[in-house]
Formats: sequence, structure tokens, C-alpha cells
Amino acid sequence: MSDAAGSGLRRRALLRASAVAASACAVPAIAAPATASVVLASWVTLPAEAAALDHLTEAFTQATGIVVRKERIADKYMDVIRSRFAARNTPDLMYLDSSEAPLLIRSGVLEPMDAAVDDAADYYPQFLQAFRGGNGRLYGVPKDYSTLALYSNTRWLRAAGMQAGDLPRDFDALFRLLPHLQARLPKGVAALIVGKDLARHLSAIEAYGLPAISADGWSQLARIPGAQQYLDGWVQGRRQRHIVSPGDDLGADSPGAAFGTGRTALMIEGNWVLSALRGDYADVPFAVHEQPRVNGRAQTMAFVGGLSIPRFAANKAAALELARYLTQAGMQEWSRRSGTLPSRRSVQAALAGSVDPALQVHMAGAEYATVWSRGTSLPVVNANFGNQFLAALNGSKSVAQAMAHADRAANREIERQQ
Repeated sequence: MSDAAGSGLRRRALLRASAVAASACAVPAIAAPATASVVLASWVTLPAEAAALDHLTEAFTQATGIVVRKERIADKYMDVIRSRFAARNTPDLMYLDSSEAPLLIRSGVLEPMDAAVDDAADYYPQFLQAFRGGNGRLYGVPKDYSTLALYSNTRWLRAAGMQAGDLPRDFDALFRLLPHLQARLPKGVAALIVGKDLARHLSAIEAYGLPAISADGWSQLARIPGAQQYLDGWVQGRRQRHIVSPGDDLGADSPGAAFGTGRTALMIEGNWVLSALRGDYADVPFAVHEQPRVNGRAQTMAFVGGLSIPRFAANKAAALELARYLTQAGMQEWSRRSGTLPSRRSVQAALAGSVDPALQVHMAGAEYATVWSRGTSLPVVNANFGNQFLAALNGSKSVAQAMAHADRAANREIERQQ
């Protein structure tokens, strides 16, 4: 069994134990705030986000008298959170990634949070759906999100006789352009870099009309022929050396580092890279473009962060009040200070005139973005896709073989876990 599969089984066993413990004890309904403090757990973020959270929680305390004790978890955030669920020693309110929400929701360890949403229509619907249980209840409220976009090094484009506006708007045309771009770039500079994770490709794969994971949780990557053509564009580019891996081929620890050090003309990356490009790599001129279309459809990925209340929280009423503040009155200030993208349309519209133009490109993707969340099977499908797509990129399998193997391996693991 792979390490990823073993981790998945251990995670599910741990959460089943938490769910049993949760059902064995009576959980009181959320009442009016009667507590003087609330514990908020978050992953470690960029300095601007940490400062913004400090500012907002101080403002919340001044307005309500409720003191916010922040627990910033520096490493392996979800492993720490799972262990605290198992020990029934949870924070009152916690950050939760959209990809992690389905398993916690199914395990019954989160408190319903419908009362935290004042205007559901103001949220991007797919963002809310990522935190919705099978019973229709909400178990998290989206606080912000990131999307993927195409970044171009305008210095390298000019050296190749191109402008940023010359880049194609769809992937098929981009794949055709890459050999010509590569031929005009200096030695040691790649045209484009590739990521092997499904999180980079899910929206493109599903642009052909069929979900990568079926409604009942089975992997069906091999059933999407058009998607195989898209993936083969990456594979052929890798074999012809105008598409490279940032780690394996360039020795970079991230796409942003490869781009920032001038070793690639193009990359597809999230808006989290902007602080590094504006700071560590400020001498690199760049432009940001919406992701190329696939099968005629606009597409990108959205990675949504939410706020959730554990069932074992000691101060549920205070947690609910803090969640309301951060996602209602405080969201515009949070987005303005942190540089994150707001999950509410009204806040995005209010900020439109003052937002960094590069961020505006990422914000444009919210209307059509595919959220990185596909039920409880996603970790297994992601791991097997990554293993098999890497084999295709390395030339040991065709894309069709790789996706068929990914489906078989993933579905065996999913069956064992049921």
C-alpha cells in the first residue's frame, strides 16, 4: 500500500472514532453568546494575512468584548486538527480547506453553520457547495479563495518577438505555439512548466462534460477521451522539452521559484505567488492572463478556505459570532489588508477599483472556477492520478494507459475503505 493510501485509511479510521464519540454525547444547540473568549485555529499564512487577522480580531474584541485566542499551526495543519478531534480537544472555530471538508462533514464532527450566512446569493454558489453536507446543511462558511492563472515573463516574450497579448486564449493553440516559443528562448529557459497534481488539471479535465469522480465516489478519469487529449498535450510537450517540471528538470522547489529566477517563460500558478514576485523576484517583469480555455470553455481551479465550528467546541456561540464578523462586516477589510480574494460578490465589486490588476485576473475566474473539492474520494484519486500522470510525463506509459491504471488503483483503494 502506498504511503498516501495508508494515510487515507488512518485518516478515515481516526475520523470514524471522532464521529462515534460525537454521537455518544449530547451537543447543545447554539445559544446567545455568554463567553468571554473564543479559540481560533489557523494554518500559518503570509505576513500580510497574519497582520490582517490580528487587526480584525482586535476590532471584533473591541466591538463584542469577546477575546480571540489565535492558535497558528505551523506544520501539518490537518494532521494536528484530526488528532485534536480524536482527543475531543478542538478549537472553537477553525480554518478548513474545501478539499478537506467532505470527510469531516460525513464524519459528523462539524457543527451546522447555516446561521452564519446572511445572504447565500452573495456567495459564489460552488464555494458554498463545497461546505454543504448531503442533508443540505452548511458546515463551513467560505472566507476567501485563490485561483490559477497563466503568468508570462514579458522579457522572455519580447526576446522571442512576442507580446503578452499574443498568447493564445485556448490550450490547443498554446500547445501549438510552445515549440516556436522554445526555439526563440535563451538556452536554459523553458517555454512552460508542468505540475503533475490533479489540483492543477481538474477543471480542464471536467471541461469535457464528465466529472473525474462519479456521484457515488468512483474514479472515472479514463472515461473522458477529450481530457486524455488535453493531458497528452502536456506529455508531448515534456518529451519535446518545451514543457518541463520545475523540480525534476530545473531543480526549483516551486513553480514560482522557477519563474522568478527566469528559468521559464510561462507558468500556471495561483495568486499566492504574487507576494514573492513583487518581493523576492521584483526584477522579473510579468503579466497575468486568465487560464486558456479547454474544449471552448473558460476554466480554472479555485482553492477555497472556510471557517468551521467543531462539534466539540467549548464556545460555539462566540465562534458563530466571530465567523459572522469575519465573513460579513469584516470581509472587505480582510481582503483589502491580506490581499486574499473575497468569497462574496458584493465585496469583490466594492474592491474592484482598488485591487491590484494581477489579482483582478484571478478574481475574474471565480464565476466559472472548479472548486478543489470532490467528496471523500478525492485524496485517493489525486494520489493515483499524480503517480500515473508522472509516469506518462516520463514516457513509461501513454496517457490512456496511465488514466486506466489510475482508475483501477484508486477504485481498489476506495472499495477497501468503504
